[in-house]
Amino acid sequence: MAALNCISISDPDIKKSASLLKQACLDSGFFYVIDHGISEEFMNVVFFQSRRFFNLPLHKKMELLRNENHRGYVPTLFETLDPENQVQGLFPNLRASAKLLINLSLGCFILNAFLGNNTH
Repeated sequence: MAALNCISISDPDIKKSASLLKQACLDSGFFYVIDHGISEEFMNVVFFQSRRFFNLPLHKKMELLRNENHRGYVPTLFETLDPENQVQGLFPNLRASAKLLINLSLGCFILNAFLGNNTH
């Protein structure tokens, strides 16, 4: 497994940083940003709040759907991220999205009940 690129925000060689960023996005889609000056304490608070949000029930997250400014929640498989290989997102419109998510959740619950796994 290849190591993730470390991209330093304080590096004066902007072309080098941009090249590393591009390569990281092409190779794996992941990278480390270093020398950013953000405290570990603040990052811990942000990760805690993120976990708190994503642990909410789906219906609560759906109340915060992405708005016209592209801010808000986007459900898994809602977007078309690879137009060359993906015709459209799994959810072509919100009404169909909600209906499909409910059906998938209900189906998962029924299957788990049938299999004896009542953890949901």
